[in-house]
Amino acid sequence: MPNLKEKEIENNETINFEYITSYLEKYAGKQYYGPQKQQANSSEMAEFKEHGRKAIHEFRKYIEIIASNTGYIVDTSNNWINQAQKGYSYFWGELKKHTAQEYPHSLSVAIYINSKNDSNDQIILSLSVETKDTKSKPSDYEFHNKIINFPIQQNTKIYYQADFNIGEQKNFRIEEYEEVKKALKSKIIKKLKVVRNVIGPYTKNNTSKIIQDSLEAAKELIPFYEYILQERGIDTSNKNGTNKEKVKMEDVRIGLNTILYGPPGTGKTYNTVSYAVALCDNEDLSSVKAKDYKQVLQRYNELVNEERIAFTTFHQSYSYEEFIEGIRPVIDNDINEDNPNIIKYELESGVFKDFCEKAGRAAIKSDRFQIAKDTKIWKVTISKDILQDCFKNNRIRIGFDINDNGANSFVNKINAGDIILTTDGSRWNINGIAIATSEEAYELDDVPSDKTTRNVTWLTCDIHEDISHLNKGLMMARYTVSRLPNMDVTELIEFAIQKNPELSKTQIESNNKPYVFIIDEINRGNISKIFGELITLIEDTKRKGMPEQISAILPYSGHKFSVPSNVYIIGTMNTADRSIALMDTALRRRFQFVEMMPDSNVLKKIGADKVDDLDVALMLNKINERITFLYDREHTIGHAFFTKLAHSPDIKTLELIFDKAVIPLLQEYFYEDYQKIQLVLGDNGKISDDLKFIQDEKIKVQNIFKGNIDDVVDLPEKKFKINKIAFSNIESYKQII
Repeated sequence: MPNLKEKEIENNETINFEYITSYLEKYAGKQYYGPQKQQANSSEMAEFKEHGRKAIHEFRKYIEIIASNTGYIVDTSNNWINQAQKGYSYFWGELKKHTAQEYPHSLSVAIYINSKNDSNDQIILSLSVETKDTKSKPSDYEFHNKIINFPIQQNTKIYYQADFNIGEQKNFRIEEYEEVKKALKSKIIKKLKVVRNVIGPYTKNNTSKIIQDSLEAAKELIPFYEYILQERGIDTSNKNGTNKEKVKMEDVRIGLNTILYGPPGTGKTYNTVSYAVALCDNEDLSSVKAKDYKQVLQRYNELVNEERIAFTTFHQSYSYEEFIEGIRPVIDNDINEDNPNIIKYELESGVFKDFCEKAGRAAIKSDRFQIAKDTKIWKVTISKDILQDCFKNNRIRIGFDINDNGANSFVNKINAGDIILTTDGSRWNINGIAIATSEEAYELDDVPSDKTTRNVTWLTCDIHEDISHLNKGLMMARYTVSRLPNMDVTELIEFAIQKNPELSKTQIESNNKPYVFIIDEINRGNISKIFGELITLIEDTKRKGMPEQISAILPYSGHKFSVPSNVYIIGTMNTADRSIALMDTALRRRFQFVEMMPDSNVLKKIGADKVDDLDVALMLNKINERITFLYDREHTIGHAFFTKLAHSPDIKTLELIFDKAVIPLLQEYFYEDYQKIQLVLGDNGKISDDLKFIQDEKIKVQNIFKGNIDDVVDLPEKKFKINKIAFSNIESYKQII
């Protein structure tokens, strides 16, 4: 913990708090118009602007004083108007330990209008231990909420402030500690803060006392902030600020939406494995990269099998229907026994929507039943005559023989752990909810009809309930056995709990585990066509559960859909195909971009930097230096093309790399301008033509064309050819340098 200085403002600097409070009282929520707007009263707007600038200047002076006395730095603070050009109702700033800037936790300072009427104060100044919502992912909230384990001492002015998932905020006294702890355990609290108010009056003449009280508040709150950092593995006692796990300061803070971009062969797709594992396992990226890649890849494949990582590649034909949802033809064997190959059209979720539904699916725990991880919901019609038998004997019977086409879904598609709703033929009402417990159907021998049977556990039975509100207002299909794709599992289980008190101990836990969706070659697809309305929903502040969450009505199903806040999107982008400047603007501002350029040091680390006495790393650097000069840095040659040399550091491997990768790339980059390719490969300065990868010779025009061609302009003076002999000569490569 930093040593708070007792000198307190040696220069006797004062803060004009009246500028701050009067601005908040007069201009909070008020619309500001620039001088070019006709609506603007120029003198009034000029006063608005001047007042705002003075207020924010005084506030920043105030938090800089706190920062200098705590040894922290001011990381961010707001302005006097927001993006909608309206006056802020608060001023706010983050103080952070300089080694923890990439994390969203902070010691925050805020002065704001009290809109809750929970005290007599119209303006409140407070310090708190906070985590910034727009920068926090689920794992950050988990670390932050461990603050409950660092108890508030008695005889203090600190209190708890909880932000609930439903959007409400509530303050708790120390005496209500157990209530707060219980609410955190039940996961109804999204974020817990510890807060201390600084009492006014907020005036220039009271500056000294306000600063003194603020530093006292900071002194009490800093242990809570540093406790969170310690939980994350940051050694807060180390003055040089190194992490216990030696996390590099340049380590990337992975955002919800990230694109790895760079020239070909820089390891973009290769690195998505490390990014995905780091996110899913809540590890720092640098610590994952420090591990053996085979170990990381093994963990990656485990996460793929757990369906927490998914991978797709965009291309020119990729569509919204494949990514979000669409109508697709399927062969249905249940409709007609005489003609089993009937084609019908079904609405199916695309890969991203399906992935989001899995990520947002709650975990349902009960000692009475077990639901499959990928559970499906079915409707089965049961004859009234056998209904009580089914309820009594924990089974479901249908009127088709086990080999009939009409029984195909019942026999072959329903799996153990699937949910089955039973009806007597009604398309609105159900009479029972069950969980399939057997993998296979069977036939009963001791009953005269409806012999085809599956064993179940009844969650609730012998009811008569309209469930159209759970089915998006739609009727159930008329077939004996049919899927109910519009129903939500969690809503259905909650409905069953209401109908059966014996299920009251069932636990429904929200899924906060990180999920990672990887999109390779993201820039090759038509972004507006693929993402559609989801381009707004993927914003970190618009995700499900965030304060500004948004849902959209999907055009095919008509259902509301939002993207969970625990879904991370990692894209890769080849800058040789398209630069960032040409990216879809809507996509570009919703992603953070991580540049991945050629790095010859990688070759040195893996032992791929030498072939005999040729310095491959130096050769690559020289090639890229020339490409950057002749073209640009986005069309350089990646180090990944040369990693094969780690296992086979010989001329044959190098020959293959140049012949099959480097030369074709250079031909593409320079549109077969072989003179520039010669410059890149140093052929213009080689001592022998035999060492040139690209050979040239003068053209004797009169030997090619008939007649007089003196008036023809722009005829080439040279012709070029690729010299295959040079590829097998180590000297050809040495003279590139």
